[in-house]
Amino acid sequence: MPDPEPIITPTPSIQPVIRSRVLPRISFRMMMLLTAMAAVLAAVTRAAGNGAIFAKAVLAFVGVLAVFTAMAALAFLVSWSVARMTIGRVDQSRQGSPFAKDQLPPQLLKPREKEI
Repeated sequence: MPDPEPIITPTPSIQPVIRSRVLPRISFRMMMLLTAMAAVLAAVTRAAGNGAIFAKAVLAFVGVLAVFTAMAALAFLVSWSVARMTIGRVDQSRQGSPFAKDQLPPQLLKPREKEI
């Protein structure tokens, strides 16, 4: 006599984890790396406060790097916002294809006549 089929089918006891598309994925390793970098920066800041010239130079470099990054991000956001305002209002498609057979691209400037 064959074994009877089980009445209850096995199901997972936990639901699968759905990845969020909004939140960044930060691992424990990344947090340890950020903590170590913050500790080194704190040590350099303390040395600069005690008068170490090299520590002051390192802090100046980190400050310049931070200001440059902030300015680049600001410039990107300004250009991105201007592009978002104008996209859709300007038709950038040209009539005809310059790669089509026996068709010249549209001329923006008329050719000059040769003087003899």
